[in-house]
Amino acid sequence: MSVGEAKARLRQGVTSAGAARKIIEGIVPETADTIQLARHTVHDSRHLEVTKGLETLKAAVDELELVLRRLDASVKAADEYRETLG
Repeated sequence: MSVGEAKARLRQGVTSAGAARKIIEGIVPETADTIQLARHTVHDSRHLEVTKGLETLKAAVDELELVLRRLDASVKAADEYRETLG
């Protein structure tokens, strides 16, 4: 693979990461709304499954935020590497 091809692949990766970021950023508010609705729906419940469900929803939001940070780190690394290629 030539340097030009490598740089093109890195650009494609950065573009894909940007598209993924937009999708996830659209999901985060919906997930937050879902959690709020779920909490209102089960506000009096102390059932173990309800607690587990709410914890799972919270873990999903945490994971989405982690993915966003990973995408940012990947884009930064790809950009830095592309710069070193010239």
